Amino acid sequence: MAYVMQRIYSSSGGTMNAEELAQLALKDLAPKLDEGGGLMRYLTVAFSDGRLGSFSAYESQEAAKRGLQIAADLVKGHKDFQSLKLDDTMEGEVIYAAQGSVPMTGRLHGVSRVYTTSASIDDVKDAFENEAGEIIRSFPGLARFTVAKLTDGRIGVFNSFDSQENAKKSSEQTRTLRAKSGSKLARTLPSDPQTLEGIVIGSHQA
Repeated sequence: MAYVMQRIYSSSGGTMNAEELAQLALKDLAPKLDEGGGLMRYLTVAFSDGRLGSFSAYESQEAAKRGLQIAADLVKGHKDFQSLKLDDTMEGEVIYAAQGSVPMTGRLHGVSRVYTTSASIDDVKDAFENEAGEIIRSFPGLARFTVAKLTDGRIGVFNSFDSQENAKKSSEQTRTLRAKSGSKLARTLPSDPQTLEGIVIGSHQA
């Protein structure tokens, strides 16, 4: 099963903004992650709150751990990354994924949602696969939609669209489904998520 990792950094200064740092990370780090083996894709994000993010998908948790060490070593030894502070790491096993009609190229709009739930992973997986799957695959402008069971017990939903407008439409459709009486999503994800949005600066496919 695929394993994903999202890392979020803030900058304590430095001469480069989040977008410039994201471009640099894509250029300098992605090839090294490839060399580590097991990488499926890597992308960088300039979040709307000014922070920098990266999202990686690996073939396994073991490969993700190797990638984490490679990234840590590069950040530590790269002068342009010295201003970065790691704010958060979210990682876990993928339990649902859908590929949209939009290619993972160019500047996409990325959205991360993290839900707190006491539902079982089987129930969450069933809700996405058998209730929401058809709706998700029909989202306009969808590039990719990924749901992961995070190591801290939460559910992470990571997706990308061709525009902020289409990302917003998907959020509205999801809220409508969760508000529907008897909805599986409402039962398994009862609380509104923590949401973070930004521009996908670029992506690397292994």
